[in-house]
Amino acid sequence: MAYGKNDNNNEYLKLGDDLKSGDFKPYYLLYGEEEYLKLSYKKAFRKAFGGEEGMAYTFFDGAPDVDELIDILNTIPFTFGDNAGRLVIVSDSQWFKKTPPEKIVKYLEDIEHYPETAHLMFIESTADKRNKLYKIMQKNGFACEMGAQDQAQLSRWAARYLTSAGKKIRSSTMELILSKTGTSMDNIASELEKLIAYTGEREIIEDEDVEMICSQNIEDRVFDMITEMSLGNTEKALKYYGDLLTLQESPMKILSLMRRNFNQLLLTKESVTRGLSGQEAAKFVNVSPWILGKLQNQAKHYTLESIEEYISRALDYDEAIKSGNMSDRMAVELLLTV
Repeated sequence: MAYGKNDNNNEYLKLGDDLKSGDFKPYYLLYGEEEYLKLSYKKAFRKAFGGEEGMAYTFFDGAPDVDELIDILNTIPFTFGDNAGRLVIVSDSQWFKKTPPEKIVKYLEDIEHYPETAHLMFIESTADKRNKLYKIMQKNGFACEMGAQDQAQLSRWAARYLTSAGKKIRSSTMELILSKTGTSMDNIASELEKLIAYTGEREIIEDEDVEMICSQNIEDRVFDMITEMSLGNTEKALKYYGDLLTLQESPMKILSLMRRNFNQLLLTKESVTRGLSGQEAAKFVNVSPWILGKLQNQAKHYTLESIEEYISRALDYDEAIKSGNMSDRMAVELLLTV
């Protein structure tokens, strides 16, 4: 039996269908940079097969011995009949970005003789779609990339998260949350839990709750730093920078975020030149309307030439850091003060 896959950032939702129905596929591959999603589904599938201490669950951290893996998959669990069989999870095998062992390839290719009680899940950071194992997962199971989610996907996911907790939220308030949390689903979930606890039995989450509870993320601090630069408030910009160093943020990451902010300002200026509408401009800059409004206000204090100069300098500093001619900390300080 073949189970197809479409390349779609929402494909992971189909895993929830399997969990609800209990109709599990023989193979799963979860890969990508969104660790929160991978960990969430790992926990959910493990629970569906009796939990970590259950007799129908086995976990390998790293590439397992192939013979041992095959023996476990071939062994019928004592609990078969009470649930969907046995689950084996292999994390970070590296088999999907290099040539996998031929023995496991041949074993998994033979789907007609694969045990009906066995369900194998790989969780990887990356996967090469030309890889033999990837093609097997795609043909006979479910291969799902769990990459960074865009603003709309994060909004829908966060809304479902709050709904499950009996909470309601306006779209504008959701945008405010995401402007503070960034795109990390783990960070978003943490802030949502704080809001759920803070609002207690009250159903609707308001802007005031978000301002009171949600932490300001590094992107917001860098944004404020660049705003102060535009106003000539070098001392205040340096204070924001000092706060970030106190929080143990790396200067290299700060430099990268500064460059991204200036790139967004450049696109914001261009969207005005093109006469784009609000929605068109937000799509062009690849940010939410909420963030676009902040960028438009920030851009008023910069000329096009000054933005281009900052981008050029940031690129030069990045090259100097990589060649060993400048420290990352000096690069940020030069960008802030010169």
